[in-house]
Amino acid sequence: MRRRYIALFLLLFGFWLVIAGEADWEHILVGAVVALVTVWLWKDLVPQIPVSLSARGIMLFGRCLSTLIWSIVDSAISVTKTVVFGKPPVKPVMLTVRPALETNWGRVFLGNCITLTPGSVTIDINPETGVFTIHALNPEIAEGLCSWKIIDEIRALELWGKERVIHAPAAGGSYGVDSFGTLASDHGSDGS
Repeated sequence: MRRRYIALFLLLFGFWLVIAGEADWEHILVGAVVALVTVWLWKDLVPQIPVSLSARGIMLFGRCLSTLIWSIVDSAISVTKTVVFGKPPVKPVMLTVRPALETNWGRVFLGNCITLTPGSVTIDINPETGVFTIHALNPEIAEGLCSWKIIDEIRALELWGKERVIHAPAAGGSYGVDSFGTLASDHGSDGS
């Protein structure tokens, strides 16, 4: 268990050093404090962090990430054409979609992917039904969202997570790789 706390601290502290861009004592001190506080705040979640990643998990996540990066570049070009040349014209569209995702983390991940991609914004995700409300810049972008390849890749990540169930008795139950498989309805009204 202690190794997980140390690994999370090192990961967060390393990330801090990368984004800080400087390694003077002030940045190092602030990064260490922020990483320690974050680990302390996440103490209930640490038992649910996987001990190791498999090659398949890394491959699935890498494929998902590369698809997202390609979509961001492609959408940026499309939005630039729309704004600069007016083709296709700006015709805002609100749509509701229910992708075949079962977990809350998969839905949140997809919502973030939609928002990160230029020309679309996730307005709402209904946690009970999994219905997304999305704003798109034009109908072409809206059509692309309905058949977006990343939905299938996130679904593959969800299925991989179900295969890797771990038990975390210190946290009081069984969880998937990171317990994102739990739904709001899994918890009692008192938040337990």
